[in-house]
Amino acid sequence: MLILALLACSDYGITNICVEEGGAFDIEAVSTLQDAAGYPGARDAVNLEYDASALTEGESWRITSVDVLAMVPEAMFNRYDGGDVLRVDIWDAGRPHDEGDWSVEQAIDPAALDWTSVTLPRDAYWAGQRDELEQRRAWMSFDFSDLTPIEGMESGLYAVAVSWGAAGLPTIGYSNFNLACNRNWTDYGDGAWTLNSADGDGDECSWPMLRVNVETRTADDSSCTGETVAI
Repeated sequence: MLILALLACSDYGITNICVEEGGAFDIEAVSTLQDAAGYPGARDAVNLEYDASALTEGESWRITSVDVLAMVPEAMFNRYDGGDVLRVDIWDAGRPHDEGDWSVEQAIDPAALDWTSVTLPRDAYWAGQRDELEQRRAWMSFDFSDLTPIEGMESGLYAVAVSWGAAGLPTIGYSNFNLACNRNWTDYGDGAWTLNSADGDGDECSWPMLRVNVETRTADDSSCTGETVAI
């Protein structure tokens, strides 16, 4: 009888939670590749927003990974051994400030990535000045799944930044100059974040080519296609 009573109590109050992965932001859905740039010792950030309106109390979302489009000029690709470090920062806030709430540094390993060839347009600013329109591109993933809290991020507004070491390598892809400057921030190496424009009407900024992936935890129902856990 005691064993039966304990078993009954252990099931009391258990809630099934559906855990699903999905994309929160994909630069290729709103713009196209225009340039390849790397700013030695600098950081570039954008403000983004996750629509959490469908979540109810007790349900949550969090960023699990960020993909950055690494670029290497075709002329140096076969002799580029990698080892250069890129860093991605995330803020659980509507703008970057100081260091990220969570940060991941990763050295590029060209042999581990899936590269494709691309020819940048002639108006590419950075690559065009260097006569490096022929490039290789590959998505480089930064894993935040052990850093961002399972309980969820607090704000639907967040910021993501990429930064380079002293060499500014590898360069990364940049979008066409058709996105809002009032959501684009730059740290030129002095630790201070500068908003590129307070005017939200002008679509003239080039954003880093980023993809942001999220995990949502919602009440389990028959439509759950992800993992189900009990809490």
